[in-house]
Amino acid sequence: MNQPTVSIVVPVFRGMPYLTALIESINRQTYSNLELIASVTPTKDGSEELLHQAGFRVELTPTGTGAATNWTRATEGATGEFTKLICQDDLLYPDAITQQVADLTHNPLACMAIAKRDIVNASGKTIFTARGLQGIKPQTTSLLGPDVLRKTYLHGGNIIGEPLAVLFRTKELQSVMPWRDDNPLMLDLNTYTRVASAGSIAIRHDSVGAFRVSNSSWSTNLAKVQLAQTRIWQMEYEDAYHPSKSDKARAAIGRHVQTNTRRAAYTYLKLRGDLA
Repeated sequence: MNQPTVSIVVPVFRGMPYLTALIESINRQTYSNLELIASVTPTKDGSEELLHQAGFRVELTPTGTGAATNWTRATEGATGEFTKLICQDDLLYPDAITQQVADLTHNPLACMAIAKRDIVNASGKTIFTARGLQGIKPQTTSLLGPDVLRKTYLHGGNIIGEPLAVLFRTKELQSVMPWRDDNPLMLDLNTYTRVASAGSIAIRHDSVGAFRVSNSSWSTNLAKVQLAQTRIWQMEYEDAYHPSKSDKARAAIGRHVQTNTRRAAYTYLKLRGDLA
């Protein structure tokens, strides 16, 4: 039986030194029918040459291109049935693609598959395991997209996680392009919201990869900004779904709890030296 093609798309800006580890994790995938695409803002750090050597189709974007444009350029180049966008400093575990293709194959109405992920520090050491999917019961393998969005709204933070934990049906993902940068720290969640509103979501409670926290992470020193941008996303959710007053109160509490938790976590990691 032929495997459907999976497009792995990587937006890159100053990808070194972590890009090497990402490419190695992609090379270890047990799923073989992969299309590799990178959208690269040119620098002199060797990222472009490394990607060419690894078999990526490399698309160059102009200097000064923002993250959303780079993510969009990479996504629009995908031709596979499924697409996984992964950032240059994150990692995929060997069975990630195999598992999430199976999740979507077994859930033909699902527009995307989501999973947990681990958190690694700047040097690649695992510091937290099986993060994400808060509020979703462990036995749940599928939910309607609006149900997942409601849980996200009430939680006050992104329970789906970074794109490394998501596999999209390419048609559904490309239909909602571009990735939006008007609310930059919600870049991923804004797109999840538009895709998820169209169908169901396949759910896996295992970790399929790792998100790296370092001094270059967007969220490291942006707790107040993230609080404000989470509120913007919640307001957009309210306009679309008209939650009850009690849900609005729960969402406000969740937003502040998640901001304080994130601030405390990054402070702890900085003191331990995990971000350097």
